[in-house]
Amino acid sequence: MTTQYYVACSLDGFIADRDNSIDWLLQFGFEEFGSHYEHFLAGIGAVVMGADTYQFLLDDDSGWGYTMPAWVLTHREMPGVDGADIRFAQGPIAEVHAAAVAAAGDKHVWVIGGGNVAAQFADAGLLDELLVTIMPIALGAGRPLLPLARTTALTATGTTPFPGGAIELRYRVGRG
Repeated sequence: MTTQYYVACSLDGFIADRDNSIDWLLQFGFEEFGSHYEHFLAGIGAVVMGADTYQFLLDDDSGWGYTMPAWVLTHREMPGVDGADIRFAQGPIAEVHAAAVAAAGDKHVWVIGGGNVAAQFADAGLLDELLVTIMPIALGAGRPLLPLARTTALTATGTTPFPGGAIELRYRVGRG
């Protein structure tokens, strides 16, 4: 199975704006992406995210939406979610990855949200695939999609256009 970074970003490569907000993304709604997302989510067996993404999900009124085990990379104390399998982790990313892969079984691992977490996976050679939905908006500044520490080769494997102008790009991540 694969470790995937599935995310939406602006045309100019930002996942959050200057104020660390995703209001720009929420304006597009989810209707046209719903069935595509549900198909993706059905193949996920474990999720990994950073503390900021986790806090955003905690603050969201819709509640915790994941039934699979979740790892939160953090150095701070954070509350859990009743009934959810959430594991707070720090230390070598390879250990977190190995645990998530084992928990995912025959399904994929999803690196959610934060570009910094996805970049750690990619820089360690642990990210297999990028699924990036480019939204038809330019932000000018904000949190970058994938702030890598090294050059990383990508191989295009597919695209999915959406009616509102967004396009999902799929890439296999090179090693080395």
